[in-house]
Amino acid sequence: MPALITIGIILLFFVFLLTLKATVTIVYAGEVQLFLRVLFFNIKLVPAKKKKYKKSMSAKKAQKIKARAAKKKAKKLAKKEQKKQAKEEEKKAIAKGEVKKEKKSPGEILDLISLVANLIKEVVGKFFGHLTIKLARIKLKIATGDAATTAITYGAVTQAINLLFPVLDNIRTVKTPNAKQIEVVADFCSEESEIDIKICFGLRVWHVFHVAFAALGELIKYFFKSMKRKSDKNA
Repeated sequence: MPALITIGIILLFFVFLLTLKATVTIVYAGEVQLFLRVLFFNIKLVPAKKKKYKKSMSAKKAQKIKARAAKKKAKKLAKKEQKKQAKEEEKKAIAKGEVKKEKKSPGEILDLISLVANLIKEVVGKFFGHLTIKLARIKLKIATGDAATTAITYGAVTQAINLLFPVLDNIRTVKTPNAKQIEVVADFCSEESEIDIKICFGLRVWHVFHVAFAALGELIKYFFKSMKRKSDKNA
C-alpha cells in the first residue's frame, strides 16, 4: 500500500509539472527587457544582472584569471585552426580524386525536403497552435520634429492599429489589450518618438513535449527511410 501511495504521489507530481505554464514577457520602453515567469517565480533574463566583482583584487589572483582566459582563448583558436586544416585537406583530396564526395540521389534530396516540410508543419503548426499571445500594453508617442511628418505618421499608425486589432481578436490564442492599455498620441513639440510595448507569450510544459515528440517522430521516419535507401543502393 505505501508503495502505491508513493507511485501515486510521483505521478501526480509529474502531472503537475506538465500542466505548469511558462510565460515569457517582452517589454520595450527605451530598452528591451525579457522576463520568464513560472508559478510565482519571475526571472529577469534580459538585460542580465551584472556580476559584482570585488573592488580590490590581489595581483596573484588577477594573474591567474588572465592566464586562464588566455589559455581558454588559445585552446579555442587551436580547435578552430584544426577544423580549418581538416576542411582544406578534404578539399585537396577531393580535387586530386583520392576521395570521392558522396552525392545525394534525387530520392534522398526529396526525402530531405519532405523532412523539412513536415518539421515545419508539425513543429511550427503545433507550437503556434498551443502558444498564447497577449498584447498587454501598447503606448506610443509619435514625434518626428516636423509637424507634417508627425501628423502623417500618427495617422498611419492609428490606421494600422485599427485594422490589425479586429483581425487579432478573431484569433483564439491571441488576446488584445483593453482600451486603457492602448494609447497613441502625437507630440508636435518633441523630436523623438517614445514606445512602450508589453507582449506576453504563454506555453504549458506538456505542449513543449507534444511539439518535441512530433518532431522526433518525423526524424525517426526520415532515419528509417534513409537507412532503407542506403541498403537498396548497396544491394
